[in-house]
Amino acid sequence: MRTAWRWIAAACGTLVLGTAIAAPAVPAYREFKDWIVGCDNVRACTAKSAPEKEGEATATLEIWRESGGTGELQATLWLAADFDPSQMRLDGKPLTIKPAWAGKADGESHGLKQDDALRFVRALANGRVLQLTADAKGPQVPLDGLAAALLFVDDVQGRVGNSTALGKAGGGGAGAVPNGPMAPVVRAAPTPPPLADAAALAKAVRAAQGPLLKQRCDPQLKDFDGDEADPLTADEALVMLSCWRGAYQQGQLVLRVPRNAPARAVPVALPRPPGAPAPERTDDAAVVSEGDYAPDTAMLSSASKGRGVGDCGYAVQWAFDGKGFVPASYDYQRRCAGAPGDWLPLYRARVEKER
Repeated sequence: MRTAWRWIAAACGTLVLGTAIAAPAVPAYREFKDWIVGCDNVRACTAKSAPEKEGEATATLEIWRESGGTGELQATLWLAADFDPSQMRLDGKPLTIKPAWAGKADGESHGLKQDDALRFVRALANGRVLQLTADAKGPQVPLDGLAAALLFVDDVQGRVGNSTALGKAGGGGAGAVPNGPMAPVVRAAPTPPPLADAAALAKAVRAAQGPLLKQRCDPQLKDFDGDEADPLTADEALVMLSCWRGAYQQGQLVLRVPRNAPARAVPVALPRPPGAPAPERTDDAAVVSEGDYAPDTAMLSSASKGRGVGDCGYAVQWAFDGKGFVPASYDYQRRCAGAPGDWLPLYRARVEKER
C-alpha cells in the first residue's frame, strides 16, 4: 500500500502543482500485491494478475498497452473452463458493462480491444475479486494491487490525468500523450556457409578444452547430448558444450571457434540484456540455459525456468552482427504465476538481416 500511495501522491502533485515529474525509467519490472507489471524499452507495458501466494491460478487477466495516444490496448482472460461473460461478477455483483468478448466459450483465451478493453479495465480498477462465473467457487482473478499497477503503467506512458488513462481519467486529449522511443535496430550477419562436419567439430572442441570445462562447468557431468556446433562466419563456428544439468533444463558453455583450430576456442561473454536483474556472484556470461543458435537468422536464444511448470523465468535472444552478439529481446518474470513461458517483455530490438 505504501508503494501505491507514493504513486498516487506523485500523480496528484503533478496535477495540482503543474510540475513536471520524470516518467519511471524503462525497462521496468514491478510487483503490486497480486499484480505484476513489465514495461519495455519502447514503453509498451504489460500488467498481469499474479497472486502473491504462489500456486496455479484458476484464471489470469493480462492487460497490454502500447505507448502513445493511439497506442493499441488489449485485455485478455486466460482460463481453462467454459466462459459466459454474462455470469461475471465484481465483488459478488454483476458487471454493469457488457463488452463484446472475442473467443470461443470453451476456448482458453478471451479478448477485448481498445474502447471495450478500456471500459472493462476501468470498471475493475478499484475492485477486489473478479468472478468469472456466478459461482463464488469458480475461476477468479484477484484485483488487489490492480489500481497501483494501472497507475504505474499510466505514469510510464505519460497518461496520468489524461482521457486515455487506465486509472482515473482526466481532461487531457490523446494528442497530449507522448510516443515511446523507437526500438533500436540490430543488423544480423548474413548466413554463413555450412560446416563440413558439425558433430566432429563439437567433439574435437570438447576434447581440446578439458581444463576450461573443468574450471567453468560441472566436472561430474557425463551426458554431453547438449553439445552442438553451428556455422558463425566463413571462418568460425559457434560451439555450445553441455556444462550442467538440472531436473528440467541444462546449461551450455558458448565458445567461438576457428573452424580448423578446436584448441583455439574462446568463451563468448554474452552481454546482459537491458532490464535484467544484476548478476549473481556465480553467474557466467558465457553459459546459457537451453541454448540454441540459428545460423539462418543469426539468433542465439536462451531460456531458464524458475520451476518445472515454467510459469516464471526468463528468455533472451542475441543477434550476431558479424562481430559480436547484441541483445535483441528479453522477457522476464520473477513471480511464478500464469501460463508456462508467458513472461513479461522488457526489451525489444528490431532485427534486420544482412543479405
